[in-house]
Amino acid sequence: MLKRIEHEEEAIVSVNEVQRYAEAQRRVKFMYRPLVRELQALNVVGNYLEIGAGPGILAAMLAEENQNLNITAVDLSAQMANAACGYFRDHHLQDRINYVLGNVNDEKIIQGLGKFDLVYSTLSLHHWKEPEKSISNLWQAVKDNGVLYICDFKRVWWLYFLPGANFIRAAYNSGEIREILQSSGIDNYKIKTLFPFCIQSITARK
Repeated sequence: MLKRIEHEEEAIVSVNEVQRYAEAQRRVKFMYRPLVRELQALNVVGNYLEIGAGPGILAAMLAEENQNLNITAVDLSAQMANAACGYFRDHHLQDRINYVLGNVNDEKIIQGLGKFDLVYSTLSLHHWKEPEKSISNLWQAVKDNGVLYICDFKRVWWLYFLPGANFIRAAYNSGEIREILQSSGIDNYKIKTLFPFCIQSITARK
């Protein structure tokens, strides 16, 4: 069995690094299209909460395609928040996307944001230090009849030993995901492997 190795990648912290990262993400934003389709297929309307929003590309794409959406975007990085908010202003989305600094593991902050029809996170789970606690916090933020959606890498053997594949080595397999969800008090969920088969999604409905 391939052992999970906690992610130790250095954070992008300097203003210049963040700006370069944000610009690179904008140039390849077509890569977010499958995630947009996945989230749209959930058919959830109303208020969304995004965890690990980074430079805000996914939130912006969702808001541009649905004028009735309001999104609260959360990330740890003040520099990412600044880059994202500039992007939202440039695309006239600042009135429908609110960016908040916070940690998914901070119960007080997550509870203070309120309740949402859809709570989602993409490609962030493998970074979380206490996934059971973090997912439990997010589950509490989901309204009755709402949805929690988490998409992240999957620990697969054909990528595990590649140089630089720290994100694969830090990812969870499906069995571990089930254990985390059960520990978080979630029993109505579906786990699905997505193309290119090193990514999996979790959909839980209240």
